[in-house]
Amino acid sequence: MWAKNPFIRVASTVPVLLILFIFGFEWYAFNCVFVLRGLGRWQGESQLLAFARVFVFNATWLLALWSFLRCALSDPGFVPSWWLDQQERCPEATGNSSFGWQPGKPTTCHKCNERRPERAHHCSICGKCVMRMDHHCPWVGNCVGAKNHKYFILMLIYGMTSALAYVVAARPIIISLFVPRARYLTRGTMGPGGFGIFSMGAVLAASLCLAMSLLFFSHLWLMAVNRTSIEVAYSGRNPYSLGIFRNAQQLCGRCGFDWLLPVSPHQPMTDGCAYPVFSDYEAELSDV
Repeated sequence: MWAKNPFIRVASTVPVLLILFIFGFEWYAFNCVFVLRGLGRWQGESQLLAFARVFVFNATWLLALWSFLRCALSDPGFVPSWWLDQQERCPEATGNSSFGWQPGKPTTCHKCNERRPERAHHCSICGKCVMRMDHHCPWVGNCVGAKNHKYFILMLIYGMTSALAYVVAARPIIISLFVPRARYLTRGTMGPGGFGIFSMGAVLAASLCLAMSLLFFSHLWLMAVNRTSIEVAYSGRNPYSLGIFRNAQQLCGRCGFDWLLPVSPHQPMTDGCAYPVFSDYEAELSDV
């Protein structure tokens, strides 16, 4: 979506449109087939349970879609112009790029020949360097970096929860796949066509829930230890790890209600160009 090459920008929209289609199909199968035709509940279930399930699905579906769009359309953390202007005034402070920890050391990218701050890496697809780059995700058509990694994690947790709510709603269908004589009657009438659409949505939701849960827990661990997918391969002590809570604050900002929403941190703890290191944190504790 942000690539310099126009062909890559156009090609990047294909998987994004596919994901948007899946979002739309899941919403249609759940609300227009199961809720409107099947009244949102299976025979013998209470209305309160059906209402709670419908609310959870739609609330988390909306948050997942919002997070997906923010992740796909937001600047992932390209090196800002003000930082480059500062570096031009002190070029001697820039070192050579190497594979490993380089806390506090701006480097020069050997691919685009541009200066970049610590923890920044070059994305060959976007053709630019991204601050605290984690990876380039084809499904969002964008890099996951310092400014949108929070949105990526929220997209996973809300998408996983929404898919799980769908699977729970469709549990009689899933049971019937293993118990042929099991009955799956709704309070309404979905019809053969509607039943087929809802069943397809259930299988898709179960697959998505599994895939997103694996991604979510891996990125939750990365956030907890303050590493990126690239930095996992670095050897030696991670100088940026300050404890789980402080590590999470570097992505999500100071703890607040905005942690739960795909919005920019109300009180960011870093600008993406510089990060506190463990030695500074130890000195801070010793002064207390």
